[in-house]
Amino acid sequence: MKSSNRRKIISALGTARIAPYLAAAGGNEKKALSLYRWSVELTASIQETLGLTEVFLRNAIDEQLQEWNNAEQGYQTSWLLHDPASPLRSLTKSKRIEAVRRASKSAQRRPANHFRYGQQVTHDDVLAHTMFGMWKDILPNHAPNADQDKTENKNRMRLWKGAVINAFPHIVDLDGEKTYWRVAHLHELRNRVSHMDSVLNVDVLDIVNDAFDLVSSIDPDLAIWLTGTSTVHAV
Repeated sequence: MKSSNRRKIISALGTARIAPYLAAAGGNEKKALSLYRWSVELTASIQETLGLTEVFLRNAIDEQLQEWNNAEQGYQTSWLLHDPASPLRSLTKSKRIEAVRRASKSAQRRPANHFRYGQQVTHDDVLAHTMFGMWKDILPNHAPNADQDKTENKNRMRLWKGAVINAFPHIVDLDGEKTYWRVAHLHELRNRVSHMDSVLNVDVLDIVNDAFDLVSSIDPDLAIWLTGTSTVHAV
């Protein structure tokens, strides 16, 4: 590649974006672009593993929340399509509304040849449109600055002990701290790779191992499959 084309690519990527790679490459533009290309490959690999982890996580928690909400309400109902019992209602309100909006918009865009064209939005549709952050916000907050006497944090712990803990039967985590930090680390990494931010100074392997451990706490067989499909270590 000509050096002029190389500089054109670097310019198009943006000075701020390429700066960490140029620094790591000692100012060598060719090496910096190779490093950036490797980073893109790594990011794609991370997104694949985190995507699968998120599906396992939300399905496991959803199953427990659905069972808990039915018991609290006294009848069968979707906690995503209809206002759930307290404290789940207040903990998820804005994010539930947004997930319903996104699911409805997606349904409206279905082409006429779609197998579900014209059908109403279901619980599973909304579940698929929830954001990773909602699941983190349901868990007991163990951040250093968290006020455990705050009503929201008391509600998180109440929900954890009453329902969410059952989504993780293969770990002893009575106060949810281990699960909280695993999900928090994965949430932070997911946000980073979603915006194509640099992961040069991020311990990617350590955080991805959090994904494997999290899924293992749900079901070890799922974790075995996940580790077998992941290419992060290889990249």
